[in-house]
Amino acid sequence: MRSYLFKGKPCKLSQYLGRVFPELRFSYFKILLKQRSITVAGKRVTEDVYLRNGDTVEVFADESKLLKFNFETVYRDENVIIAVKPRGISSEEFASRVSSTENVTATLAHRLDTNTRGLIVMSLNARAEAELATAFRKGYVIKKYVALVAGELKEKLDLNAYLVKDSVSGMVKIYGKQVADSVRIRTEVAPLEAREGATLTEVTLHTGKTHQIRAHLAYAGYPVIGDTKYGDFEVNRLFRAKRQYLTAYKLAFRIPDGSPLRYLDELTLEIAPDF
Repeated sequence: MRSYLFKGKPCKLSQYLGRVFPELRFSYFKILLKQRSITVAGKRVTEDVYLRNGDTVEVFADESKLLKFNFETVYRDENVIIAVKPRGISSEEFASRVSSTENVTATLAHRLDTNTRGLIVMSLNARAEAELATAFRKGYVIKKYVALVAGELKEKLDLNAYLVKDSVSGMVKIYGKQVADSVRIRTEVAPLEAREGATLTEVTLHTGKTHQIRAHLAYAGYPVIGDTKYGDFEVNRLFRAKRQYLTAYKLAFRIPDGSPLRYLDELTLEIAPDF
């Protein structure tokens, strides 16, 4: 049984499962509906219903009838696996599928937003998990993103602000000064290429907080194109953006002496954005 919690604007069950459960063929999806093997909000459904924010979806599928979960591995050894997480799947669900597909225990060293594609690091044992936690906390792993943002950015910006997360809505708010329950954030953004009405940028994440890049850039006046939470609806419509133009494209390891993962020092991995 696969269980999911739907969040967002109403959409069809088939569309949502196509994103979070790509192993499920549409033909098999229709069979499961006929068999009453899918529940939405605790009720069995027999048609492609619309989901509403907060609905729980449970799929009772025969695992042997599912497509094999495929993912791109960029680096792997006995301690670490680094792969490309696609859009539309949470980091937790991605790690779970990697674990079951590869018959390993892949534990996240950090997270990417559900609709952000890019490089994600997972440990394969307890020692590597502890070392990677330290490395990310102390900034030994440099994370860079490519984003297409609205507006013309002509010079590098070093953005500092404060972020507050609303645990009920799952949204965050950015403030120019410290407020109650806020955490300090820092985001660097540099222009790479000017496009009509937009700028291709490289973003360096110094503090990895929930939705930081998208919310911080929107606060600064350069929303990520295709971002439906913090972006500009009219800009998204103008660009006909059907996905979020943000990719975690580069990781650089700077591991100090004394760490069991010292051999990763100077390792740099990079993928191309798909926009």
